[in-house]
Amino acid sequence: MIFDWLKQTSDNQAGNSSLREVTGFIDGLRSMTDEDMGVVIAVATVIRVSMEKEGFLPKGLFNESTLPSSVALSNYQVDLHKLVRRFNKQGQPTDAVAALVISHSLRCLNVPDLREYGRDMWQTLSRGFPHAEKALRDGEEAKGKPFPKRVWKEWRTIPLGLKPRETSEDS
Repeated sequence: MIFDWLKQTSDNQAGNSSLREVTGFIDGLRSMTDEDMGVVIAVATVIRVSMEKEGFLPKGLFNESTLPSSVALSNYQVDLHKLVRRFNKQGQPTDAVAALVISHSLRCLNVPDLREYGRDMWQTLSRGFPHAEKALRDGEEAKGKPFPKRVWKEWRTIPLGLKPRETSEDS
């Protein structure tokens, strides 16, 4: 009986922590300009495609109708948070935010209670779509070489299951 209570309390605290992190992240995104949001989308796409190519994430993760196991998704999130810390230590905050987009997307896919927040996050991120293509061109120019073709094919990809709901304004 006491163990059931402890487990429930622990699960509730973890759920509340996840909710706070995701909603705080969404609030931060809302404070960004549409142009900055385009940069975040571009960088998140480059990071995701690179991680998929190198085998750190399953290929086509955002397009698959069948997700990896809950444990696998959690492990990917842990790895992404390590990457976020590394980006922050290296003074690369845009890369850190972009990696958080991927991580929070996986979290929202992994936890059914967070799905609506994931849709809200992608509704907010979609403000940057009109600016992401320019951000990618600028990134290629700064880098001095083109991004992989998959980046150009997938920069508008919203994870399956997190597509924003249509509003009356969209209809």
